[in-house]
Formats: sequence, C-alpha cells, structure tokens
Amino acid sequence: MRRVLLFIGVVATSVFGFVPPAHAVGGAACVLGGTIHFTEPFGTTGPGTWEINPGQIDCDGALNGYRIFGSGPFTGKGTYTTLLPAGGPCLQRVGTGMVDYTFQSGAMMFHKQEKQQFIVAGVGKLTTPSIRATLQLAPPYNGDCLTMPVTRATFAAQGVMVWTAPFFLDPGSGEQPSS
Repeated sequence: MRRVLLFIGVVATSVFGFVPPAHAVGGAACVLGGTIHFTEPFGTTGPGTWEINPGQIDCDGALNGYRIFGSGPFTGKGTYTTLLPAGGPCLQRVGTGMVDYTFQSGAMMFHKQEKQQFIVAGVGKLTTPSIRATLQLAPPYNGDCLTMPVTRATFAAQGVMVWTAPFFLDPGSGEQPSS
C-alpha cells in the first residue's frame, strides 16, 4: 500500500508539477470619478505633475466566477505635458503615472496598482493594463485658463475593466498581487 501511495504521489507531482496555474478572466463595466490636481511645470518647459485624490471606482461585473460589485478608492499620481493645439493649451494634457485602486468580488477584496496613461483634449481617455475608459474633466475648476492655469478639476470616466489574474491567490493577504 505504501508503494502505491508513493507511486501515485510521484506521478501526480510529475504530471501536475509542470502544469501552469489556471488563469481567471474577469470583466466589468466601471465608472470612475474624483478630483485631479495639476501642478504646473517650473518655467515654460518640462512636465507638470498630477494627482488624483480623492477618487472612487465603481464596477459591476465578474472575476473568476464571482460578482464584482460596489465602489472603492481610486488614487494616482504622475507627470503630464501640455498639448499645444491651435485653440490654446487649456486642459489639453497627456499624462503617465501610477494608479492605485481597490474593488470587491464575492470572494475577496482586490487591491491593484497599475501604470496609467491619460489624454485630455475635450473628451479623452484613461488606460491601464486592466482599464479602458473615456475621460472628461468637468467644472468646477480651480483656475480659468485665461488669467491662471487650471490646477484642480473634477474628472469622470467610464469604461471597462478586463482582467486576468492567477487563479490561486494568496489567501493570507486578501489582496491580488500587483501586475
């Protein structure tokens, strides 16, 4: 009996040891919103900085067979450059940085940190490896674009989150490893 169990253990280890972990697929419709702060570059050249705080993400969908629901915090920071279109540079920006957000599924809370890019030129876009959304800056603004630059605005974005993650998550941390 002992030899049979040892044989089964060796066979199972050799077969299953080389199988990559299963991956789960998730998708959700998401709405993001909050306040974005802009710090103008020093002088006339160089990048400015941006920061989202406070912000919220609200998603509805499924991840690994569990429903994604509710809202959670959405923050971020990075740098931007101003686009110079014929109509003037007000609120015409391209930025990169990192975003940090949390959402909940029926199984656990997920914490995600991702590289992010945005373009604002009227209606713009916000993209991360997981999120694809349209982005718009809306009043109230701090600044008027004529006498002083806009340093704070409300942002709203809506789009989709498409996500793959290791099926076997660390149950001790309650968080999904960052990509």
